[in-house]
Amino acid sequence: MILRRVIKHFRHQEWTAIFLDFLIVVVGVFVGLQVSNWNAERLERTQERDYLIRLYGDFVESINGQTRDLNFLTQQLSDQAAILKSLDACNVVPEDEAAFQRGINTLGYINPPRIFRRTVDEMVAAGRTDIIQNQALKGRLSGIIALVEWRGNSFTESVSRTTEHYRYIIEEEVRYDLARKYSDPFLGEFVGVDFDIQALCQSPQIARAISAISYTTLERRRAYEPVLQQYKDFLPVIVDELRSRWAIDIEQTVKSTP
Repeated sequence: MILRRVIKHFRHQEWTAIFLDFLIVVVGVFVGLQVSNWNAERLERTQERDYLIRLYGDFVESINGQTRDLNFLTQQLSDQAAILKSLDACNVVPEDEAAFQRGINTLGYINPPRIFRRTVDEMVAAGRTDIIQNQALKGRLSGIIALVEWRGNSFTESVSRTTEHYRYIIEEEVRYDLARKYSDPFLGEFVGVDFDIQALCQSPQIARAISAISYTTLERRRAYEPVLQQYKDFLPVIVDELRSRWAIDIEQTVKSTP
């Protein structure tokens, strides 16, 4: 229709009308592009908000998981201390019996740093790592991922090889009784261990192996404590971003969710 009007005006040399028609077309195209860009930007920000909400959930899980793993490492250190005490005394007192057996069961059980990165992996897979506008927030997230990968992938394999070697030394001197089981808050349950404390305490190699594993356990706990602190420090950054830009109180939302 607009084309027919332009042709008509052109035939009659109505230049003012032609200019107005041209202006209408230009303005219409401009408005259409602006609306399209606005819709695209709105969708982009909605996706960013949803990613941040999911990141919050991932880091809550990461905090809970890493806290549990650190508590497990603390229990292992306590159990390993009970084993070394028993070896030094060549006797296992009744109150240390469960710790001794649990400690033998869990020697060298060390997880890599615990992080739930489903949202991060999805962003990377979709090529959307640039969707987060807050550069400080994005920088801290990248730093956390780098820290976890460094403390995890760089050391887990070597730690596993070291503790496995020492664990073999212990397992040559004990026997697991699969029919005898004990409950445990971290393992659910563990099986009983038959051992001769007199034979074990006469072998310096046994005590050295336990001591070496205990040192590795302590080193892992010290390495993972800063990781947990990074998670805890990052959570308020997400909370502030959601509150300041979208007026979302994510902490209250999570509390009120059944």
